[in-house]
Amino acid sequence: MQKGIERTGYADFWELYKRNVLPRETKNYVPIIIGLTLIAKDAAHYNIQVEPEAPVPTDVVKPGRAIDLRLVAETIDVDLETLRSLNPSLLRLATPDDSFFELHLPPGTAQKFSAEIADIPPYKWVSWRRHRVATGETLTSIAKKYRVTAAAIADANNLERNAALDAGEKLIIPATQPQSETKRRLVSYRVRRGDTFLGIADRFSVSAEDLRKWNRLKSNKVGRGMVLRIYTLGGAPEISPARARSRSRKKPAQPIAGGAAGGAVAVNHN
Repeated sequence: MQKGIERTGYADFWELYKRNVLPRETKNYVPIIIGLTLIAKDAAHYNIQVEPEAPVPTDVVKPGRAIDLRLVAETIDVDLETLRSLNPSLLRLATPDDSFFELHLPPGTAQKFSAEIADIPPYKWVSWRRHRVATGETLTSIAKKYRVTAAAIADANNLERNAALDAGEKLIIPATQPQSETKRRLVSYRVRRGDTFLGIADRFSVSAEDLRKWNRLKSNKVGRGMVLRIYTLGGAPEISPARARSRSRKKPAQPIAGGAAGGAVAVNHN
């Protein structure tokens, strides 16, 4: 669908459908999802009896900032898929950088999470990991697995460089993010009918504060046709005065094709 949006400038499914730029499977399953949603909202109207399932019991925590789901899973000793199944809204391996975001954990694990995550600096939550030592593992073998040095692991855990490890012991791994995960990605989004400021921020997994800062806005008001700058990974890059002046001499950007109703998205990589 993204390719169709970039080709036509429209972010409306039915417009893309009419222009025949969608893969066959996309053209088929989206209307099915819409139909099922309408039925679910008013099952009685369609003579369908539904017995709602009881909500899945979970613990709820607010990390306060972005955190890698793998680190969370390793901290509370659950598999990653279990954690993802409890948080179906997360399409990536990290939570949004949103102080209000609620992360669902298996029952009885919230206290353990809070206690263990306190050992890792919050600004390292999207890169550092936890590792439970298996029989026969050494600092060197673990370091190779995470592509860090044995000395770095020893320092992070206050261990001697040649320390023997006990099976079952948990270590902090001062890993670094691959370059592809830290590369900033700039998205220019044209506001369309029905969009709200907070809805756009949620869609791109960014905070409202950052979205206002990137676009020099004083409030959460957005108007149809407005184009917003959104950095989907990390913050906005620093721009030197010289670079800023050189940008100001460039020709104004051409309007995004498709008009205000299209909700066009253009993607750049910095």
